[in-house]
Amino acid sequence: MIKVVIDASNRMKYSSFYIKGLEEVFGKENISFSSKYFKELDRRSDSHSFDHYMAFVLLDGNNIKKIIIDFRDKTTIKSNAYNWCDAYAKINFNKELSKDFSGKKIISIPPGFGIRIWNFWETIYYCFNNLSKCKFYPLESYKLHFADYFSLYFRRSNLEAYYNKQTLIKTPKKSRENYVFFISTLWQHESCYEGANIIRKRFIELCKQNEKIEFEGGFYSNTSHPQFKEFKDLIFLKRCSIKEYISKTILSSFVFNTPAVFNCHGWKLGEFLALGKAIISTPFFNDLPENFIHGKNIHFVNNDSELEEAINLLLVDQDYKKQLEDGAKLYYDKYVSPKSVIQHILKNFSRILT
Repeated sequence: MIKVVIDASNRMKYSSFYIKGLEEVFGKENISFSSKYFKELDRRSDSHSFDHYMAFVLLDGNNIKKIIIDFRDKTTIKSNAYNWCDAYAKINFNKELSKDFSGKKIISIPPGFGIRIWNFWETIYYCFNNLSKCKFYPLESYKLHFADYFSLYFRRSNLEAYYNKQTLIKTPKKSRENYVFFISTLWQHESCYEGANIIRKRFIELCKQNEKIEFEGGFYSNTSHPQFKEFKDLIFLKRCSIKEYISKTILSSFVFNTPAVFNCHGWKLGEFLALGKAIISTPFFNDLPENFIHGKNIHFVNNDSELEEAINLLLVDQDYKKQLEDGAKLYYDKYVSPKSVIQHILKNFSRILT
């Protein structure tokens, strides 16, 4: 029986999706945390490793296989982690920008998102137990270590909520034809000032200008943001809860996606696929294990005119919207779910070893 040992110093908020997949593939009873197998990785000498990747090993008798899952927004690959591992799975892989790392070790994976994987007392247990396994010397500060675990519990939801199997708020469990909900962080990053922030703003404006649409949403930000004045009519200063976010996204007739910081595949794409939403999206910059098909599981737009046309189309063509919804959920089940991602890594891992 294969045992899985996960690096106790991993950032759980970003690793949770893949821990869930490991549990589903290998069984929770075969999953443990330790620092024993990761000393040669030497993450302390590798800047930003806490935010860049998670590490785990597969133990099969005396056979040890080392795997990295890189969830960083950037296309960069950590050389230290790449040299340490047997397989390097990466969300935002771009073969054109990472030609030095295009060998057999690289496995392209789709975007995931943070999920709650433990109940409250389990969260407390793993928070302190993993801290002890790091010899009370976390990769980052104590403050960030504790915040990582508690934000995972209080600010994220379990995966079942995305599958629409539990009541979050007393609202219908399907979309409303003319209701559109969209919220986003107003990113304070140079790559977003003329990119994601502006594109999302245009989507919101088109929805608000459309008399057929009941729009709700905007941008979460603060008054110190350099684009605050430009976006002030669309900004709210209080975060919406994860339950409200999921519930209202379920109700939304359709959703909008665009690459975010560093042109990455963001959490929103993974969440929209898990919810089986009709997705309007601008083109992607980075690779995916399987490309989307326009008109089947996504609707791509290249400019404002196409965006407005897509909005109007999905308001009136319910059959097309249903086709996109079904296609998105099928894509999620086949390529994006935690279990399918781990299975994809293992399948390609066999190729790497040959």
